[in-house]
Amino acid sequence: MAKLLIVEDESSLLHSIQIELSRIGHVCSGFETAEQAIRSLEEVSPDLALFDIRLPDLDGVELIRRIKGAGHEFPIIVMTGFASVSNAVAAMKEGAVDYIEKPIDLEQLNLVIQRNLDHLRMSGRLELLERTHAGEIETAEIIGRNPEFVRVLEVAKRVAAPAVDHPTDLPTILLLGETGTGKDLLAGFIHQNSPASKGPFVQLNCAAFPRDLIESELFGHEKGAFTDARATKKGLLEIAGDGTVFLDEVGELPVDLQAKLLSALESRLFRRIGGTRPRRFNARIVAATNADLATRIKEGAFREDLFYRLNTFTITLPPLRDRGDDVRLLADHFLMKFSRKYRKRPAVLSPEAVHRLQAYPWPGNIRELSHVLENVTLLSDAGIIRAHHLGLSSSDSKPVVSTGDSVEIRFDFYNPDCTLERVERQLIDHVLSQTSGNVSEAAKLLGVSRGALRRRLEHFQNEETI
Repeated sequence: MAKLLIVEDESSLLHSIQIELSRIGHVCSGFETAEQAIRSLEEVSPDLALFDIRLPDLDGVELIRRIKGAGHEFPIIVMTGFASVSNAVAAMKEGAVDYIEKPIDLEQLNLVIQRNLDHLRMSGRLELLERTHAGEIETAEIIGRNPEFVRVLEVAKRVAAPAVDHPTDLPTILLLGETGTGKDLLAGFIHQNSPASKGPFVQLNCAAFPRDLIESELFGHEKGAFTDARATKKGLLEIAGDGTVFLDEVGELPVDLQAKLLSALESRLFRRIGGTRPRRFNARIVAATNADLATRIKEGAFREDLFYRLNTFTITLPPLRDRGDDVRLLADHFLMKFSRKYRKRPAVLSPEAVHRLQAYPWPGNIRELSHVLENVTLLSDAGIIRAHHLGLSSSDSKPVVSTGDSVEIRFDFYNPDCTLERVERQLIDHVLSQTSGNVSEAAKLLGVSRGALRRRLEHFQNEETI
């Protein structure tokens, strides 16, 4: 389906063309004069135009010049009588992409239009592939059984495809979460499960480019707009079409560009750098950040009005350390993935390695887990992965025993020095520190008699004097 602009002064022919093209799914806007068509361009924003080379108010060649001069880039097909083929050639020199002779054969017209639309889509897809990594995120697998994570996916699926009249009515979505939690994968998941999935998925990392490049990537620029602008360039808002634009690390977007983005989101219109003509975009916006936007708003680094415009729906991803058995599930997935990548026999995690993985706090979340297991797969030839193969510091492990509400005791049970007696002594020392040396209260907290605790303390004292 495409939006078509048709200009034909013969009303019966115009009506017939509109009926035929609408029948096969195109959205047609028809006009009998060139001036009517020109006035409608901003509102119609066509994907392709079809018009007669001879119009009552304006020559077809001049109409092309005016359309191109105003910065419109949609392909134009002209209709011409047999005696006016030379005029069609002149029109193509001015920028028309094709022509069809009158009397119009509607079946042939369908073929000509479809051929040019296919070419338009292929050229757009080629530009997209050259400038983005579209497809990598879309095919990535989301793995997890943790109840909180499953709820996140359920919410994401519901807000991905609400019942709306038009794709431009799809709400913006803001994804929050620590770095490495998989916000990019969730954005791809939302795209796949939404009406925008028929279009491309394009991503812009707002922290990866200097200010001028971010503006050009997002909005595009006209030829000569700045020193290095040797050719016109479409922005991602434009080439995304009816797809999804994922703005990663949106919290790092410069403040002046935040104002331009806000304006574009509210009006669905933007201008290229150096351009004067407003352009409409249909893509859905999904944004993500690991920054504390509330703090950045207070600091004046992020616009409060943009925040409210982006967070129509907000989804927060849980950190890996809170996802329980998902750590093991993801670890097995990565081991299989990297064994295939490096053509090695899949390794098996030992019980102590599993414990170390689940005890580690994973400040880098899933991304860090992936890197650890890729290194293990690449560097280790062992069929069984032990805890020491992982290279994770045991001192960073999460506490596995705690006393009271404020004191935590860290034990590394795979350290040879971690004996039962040492664990017992450390626990007793902590409880005594909590009770300010009150043995009776400490014994009550530990669930033993005062005499039993006294005997353990005497034993520890004797051990020190030997």
